[in-house]
Formats: sequence, C-alpha cells, structure tokens
Amino acid sequence: MIPVRAHDALIQRRQSVSLQWQRFVSGHENMGNKRVGETILSSWRRCTPYLNVETSVVPVDDEYVVSQRWRESPLRHAAHKERETLEQLAKEGSLVAAIADPQGNLLWTYASQHMRKRAESVNFVAGGKWGELTAGTNAVGLSLVTREPSTVFSSEHYLPFVHDWVCYASPIIHPQSGELLGVLDISTTWNNHTPLGQAAVCELARSIAKRLPDKQPQAELEIFALGRAKVVFRGKTQHVSQRQLEILCLLALNPQGLSLEMFHAALYGDANISPSTLKAELSHLRRMLDGQIGSRPYRLMVPVWGDFVQIWQALRSNNTETAISLYRGSFLPQSSSPELSEWHHCIEAVMGRLMGACGDLSLLMEKMCHGSVESALVRERLSELIPDKLSHARGVM
Repeated sequence: MIPVRAHDALIQRRQSVSLQWQRFVSGHENMGNKRVGETILSSWRRCTPYLNVETSVVPVDDEYVVSQRWRESPLRHAAHKERETLEQLAKEGSLVAAIADPQGNLLWTYASQHMRKRAESVNFVAGGKWGELTAGTNAVGLSLVTREPSTVFSSEHYLPFVHDWVCYASPIIHPQSGELLGVLDISTTWNNHTPLGQAAVCELARSIAKRLPDKQPQAELEIFALGRAKVVFRGKTQHVSQRQLEILCLLALNPQGLSLEMFHAALYGDANISPSTLKAELSHLRRMLDGQIGSRPYRLMVPVWGDFVQIWQALRSNNTETAISLYRGSFLPQSSSPELSEWHHCIEAVMGRLMGACGDLSLLMEKMCHGSVESALVRERLSELIPDKLSHARGVM
C-alpha cells in the first residue's frame, strides 16, 4: 500500500506530465519548468514524424514465428533461473514482465491478474513490437536507443493508450562483447510506481547477462570501425588510439602487405611525418598483438575480420539486408588517411544510394528501432516512405 503522501505526489506528477505531453503534441515545446527530462523529450521528437497519437495498439507478429524466435534466442536459456523470480514478482506486485529482442519485439511475457487484460488489450504480449517507431516512447524502446536503464511514467509514454502505465526496463548487454542482446521490462499501473522497480529490473537484467553463452569470435582479430570503434584480439577488447585503429584497418585492407613507403603514403599522404613515427606505432601494435604483425612487407599474421570489409563484400554481392545490418555508422569519418578516406567516401556513397532505394519499410523500421548511429540515413528514408504508406492505407479503408 502506497502511503497517502506518496500517492498524492504521484497524482501531482501524473497531472504535471500529462499537461506537458498535451502541450507537446499540440506543437508547444516550450514547457517552462518541465517535469519531463530531456531523454523523454528527445524520444517524443523522434516519434512525432512516424506515429499518430490516436494509435490504440502496437503491431504484433505471428505466434508461431515468435515462439520460434524465443526457442532460438540465447536469452531463453540465460533467463531460465530469473523467470521464476520474474513470475513471482509479477504475481506479488501486480506486474507484467517481458523480455524483448534487440529490435524491441517481445519474446516472452508473464502477467499478473491485475495486468493481464491491460497487457493483452495493447499487445504487450509475446510478438508485440515495442520499439520506439512502432510503440512510441516506452521503456523497452528507450533502453534500446540509449543502451541505458529507463523508467517511463504515465504520460511520458508518447501514445495515450499506455498513459495509465509505468514501465521499467534495462538493456541486457553481453559482458564479453558489449553487444546489446535484448531488454528486460517490468510494468504496472502508474499508481503502483516505486523507485525499487528500476533497481529490481537492473539487477535481474545483469543476472541474465551473466548467464549468456560466451561470444564466439569471428576471427582471432576483430576490427569494428563502422560507428562505435572497437578492436578485439583473442576475445579481449584492446584499447587503441585513432591512429592505431587506422593502421590496423590498412593492414586488414591490404592482406598482401605494405612496404614502409607504401604504408606511410597510405596513412599520412603528403604530411611531413617521419617514417620512424609509423615504425613506433607498428612496434606498439606488434606487442599488443603478441608479435602477430610481420615486416618486409608489413602484414597481419593472424586471421582478421573487419565490419568494413564485410559490408563492402555484402554491397558488391547486392546483399541489402546484410549490408544494412552491418552498417552502424560511418567508416572512420575523422581519418585523414588518403586510402581510408577513399574507403569512407565509397561506403557512404553506396549506403546512401542503398537507403534511398530501399522500399522495405519493416527492414528500415527494425534498423531504426535498433538505435544504430546511422539513424539519420534511415530516418530520411522512412520520412519519405511512411507518408506514402499512410496515404495508401487511407485509400483502402
């Protein structure tokens, strides 16, 4: 039972947030001393071009397809022990618990008697699509975008049909690879809100993450240079400078090897930088990679995988879906290397045309809901496609 004073504070908060939501959807963003944080406000702005506030339910996938996804998901086995705890919490706390995949599609849910009909009425069930662009601002979608725990209270939800809810979510991030594999959410009605809800869901998400299977490397050396950069050697993330990352990318792009002169030209161009500087960088990287950089010519002596190499191979073979899934941002946009700058411009040009030609709305929305840093390209294409889809829908109603 919530104390009277705390309940009164919740009512006041709900009324304040509701007024701010009404002002926002009426086109008035200047909300004075707002109770809505910038994270929620930013989410509202992302949702506005794509969602009608009169939407009353989220889309839902076929039950058979969802059960197949759940069976194949690594989250199913990792969450096995926590599911009993989640079910008990749901029963005792009048909650609905859910586990979503990286696109915000719910894979598993369990609802108390208090929440069951409410959840079913809005498709907060297995198969429900709760990414931002299909369900508006909500804790599942917000955690996917921010990669952070999220609480969304009452009218902080963009769509009114969940204004009676409060939702707590936390991303499930692989402790080894840093990959976001899903989201854990618990939700209830706004009048049952408690700060303990967020703490509980965070702790359970961490427990699930600890039980995820080890991530199998795609090669002994993995280079991620599209968007958020990362270098992984023999399963361990290595801390490298921008210049060292560029050197590794050049080595991956030139498996036949490079002479010192060729390497210097590819990396520095006409810049007045001594060859000894490049030698020092290579020496440091050789120690980091357990001696696996050869010389005369300079080359990698271990199997290497690079997302930038894979995306180019996908583009050359017209594999649109693979290319879009790999593209999480520009390839080394700050690099001054002549060779890498050419690769950057080539990949950007082809991806720009690919996004512009892509008519697969579901593929683009799935990518957008994933929260990738290339979202501007996806958003531009969606802004062109969605009005056409809406016009067509009105025409057949």
